[in-house]
Amino acid sequence: MPISLLSTDFDGTLIGHEPDARTAASLAAALADLRARGAVWAVNTGRQLWFALEGLEHARLPHDPDFVLSSEKDIFRRAGEGDWEAFGDWNARTEVRTTDLFHRAQGVLEAIGAMAEGGDGIEILYENGRVAGLMTPDAATMDVVAARIRETALDVPEFSFNRNHVWMRFAHREIHKGSSLAELARLLAIPRAEVLAIGDHHNDIPMLDGAAAAMVACPANAVDEVKRVVRAGGGYVSPHPWGEGVADAIRHFAATGK
Repeated sequence: MPISLLSTDFDGTLIGHEPDARTAASLAAALADLRARGAVWAVNTGRQLWFALEGLEHARLPHDPDFVLSSEKDIFRRAGEGDWEAFGDWNARTEVRTTDLFHRAQGVLEAIGAMAEGGDGIEILYENGRVAGLMTPDAATMDVVAARIRETALDVPEFSFNRNHVWMRFAHREIHKGSSLAELARLLAIPRAEVLAIGDHHNDIPMLDGAAAAMVACPANAVDEVKRVVRAGGGYVSPHPWGEGVADAIRHFAATGK
């Protein structure tokens, strides 16, 4: 099958984590080739829209993506030179569900706040005046925090989180990179069989588990759990890291179609 929609994570996938990271030349060529074949490209990231656009400018890619799926839930499309707009009513619907969930999970959020006040270097993060997630000083602390939050939230089963290394975003269990990608494909009338998703970390798993994309891949620097999910779904684990791994995966699926 052809690649009609490409969904890529940003940090750790398109570029490495170094402050001066730039995209690989091989990735620029692969993206340009996909566009020439008529495919559309979406950056699917935990960054807010403004931060994602800032990162894309810094990365010096050959062209901007057609869509940005930001904050692991919102869908934006280019509306003109430098302008982006919500695509469909997905953003509004997820906002209603998220607001309702956070209201019902107030006790969970208060317990998380108390956890942060207890030390361990946990920092609560906010977006648009609302609690959005947290950050820990290291991955080991995040492992402990994630386990404690799962236990704390047992009485609110819809309450979940999306994790990337030392960052965590609180979310509705059904709102994540995978559900946003599936909605984008629906709006574009692109079948799952023609969607390729590529990511490297825990928060990418919902778009790599096969539900939203039939073609899945990860670069060599992906965490072990992501590699297991990709392999279990018959996907491709590139021997190359970051952007070179993405370019390699695009070439792999463009050549094999599976």
